Amino acid sequence: MGISGHAGAQMSSRIDQFFLDPSVINPAAMSAQKKATASMFFNRIYSAVQGTPQNMLANIVLPLPNERTTFGVFYLNENAGFSKLQNAYVSYAYKIPFSEESSLSMGVSLGFMNQSFDPSKAVYIHANDPVINSLIFSPAVNRADLRASAYYANKGLMFGVSTSRLPKPRFDYSYFNYKAEYNLQNVSNVLLGYSFEVGEKMKIQPMANVTLWDFKNYRSQLNINAKYDDKFWFGFSGNDASQFGANMGADLGGGTRLGYAFMYPTGKSREVLGNGHEFFFTIGLGRGTSAAEEETVSPVENPNERRKVQITVTNLPGFIESGLGIDTAGITIAKLDSNAKAVPGFYIVTGVSSDEGKANKMIKNLYINDQFSFKYFDHKNKSYYVFVKYFKTRNEADRFLLSSEVGLSQAWVREVK
Repeated sequence: MGISGHAGAQMSSRIDQFFLDPSVINPAAMSAQKKATASMFFNRIYSAVQGTPQNMLANIVLPLPNERTTFGVFYLNENAGFSKLQNAYVSYAYKIPFSEESSLSMGVSLGFMNQSFDPSKAVYIHANDPVINSLIFSPAVNRADLRASAYYANKGLMFGVSTSRLPKPRFDYSYFNYKAEYNLQNVSNVLLGYSFEVGEKMKIQPMANVTLWDFKNYRSQLNINAKYDDKFWFGFSGNDASQFGANMGADLGGGTRLGYAFMYPTGKSREVLGNGHEFFFTIGLGRGTSAAEEETVSPVENPNERRKVQITVTNLPGFIESGLGIDTAGITIAKLDSNAKAVPGFYIVTGVSSDEGKANKMIKNLYINDQFSFKYFDHKNKSYYVFVKYFKTRNEADRFLLSSEVGLSQAWVREVK
């Protein structure tokens, strides 16, 4: 005689700081990044309860120089009770630009999911519990994991939808005459966010995420952040599980960011469940420096070894004619005419800032490293773009960016119409 039982679970983990890297929820959002990064999240949802979910998530985003194609690698390890879930997949995203400020990205992902159980962490109601015995004494089970996603961006607005699919969501286990079924639900997500400026250096960024399991159950998360000078942020968050909290973080330059989120249940459940904690860390990949780093680092040079001349730079060709080796203290970067428009074409851009003084500092930092550059002003987003080269066609720009001639691995092609 056989004895059988069944269990169910969700094939996703809750990430409270999803706004720091939306591509962990929606792979198509990778296309919003211009620079390669590696991010990591670690959290524990209810710290006062033994066996509550602990998640470790790693996400690598690798955009190509053509500014349209992005690849990604994702890995999740979740431990909940005596269950261990591992999920890994590779993603591909392609961006279709509609204008300078709006685009639609489509993403596909392919990977696997592994479900296993740890006997040392099992809690028995009875020593011969047939369901638990079936689960913990059966080999780990692997399943293919398929995902599709779409991501739309227009100025400060972003909207994304994604869905996952396990071709065979039921996991079957057997131990002698005991049998058990373990069903993982397919997951869909809807992301909605907006970013707007309040003053010269402050941005407000609300973002919401709704997760649906088999389109029967759902969970909602909401966060609102204030970001200062693109370097520091502080915000508040909440969800439909009656949890509220705060988060904070900083951009340390070079693509390195640190973040921390604190969540606590409300009411009497707070004493029973305990608080939630989540840590976030990301680093930039590649040899180039990020815009934030270029804005803050001080020029490293020996002025005694450089020519003591005074020059005023008004354009890139003129700057190149002046030659290398000039003491940057004698270089004046001319202020751009506020009414001037950039020449239409394709620019090899290395940095961007809403402050012209910071853009000038980027130009001098590049010059110290033997790289000529200049700037242009975008009237739509009110930002200064630092570029090292200009081309009339995208093919020429892409070829230049892919060649060894470029010394900045994090440069990208930007079209001006």
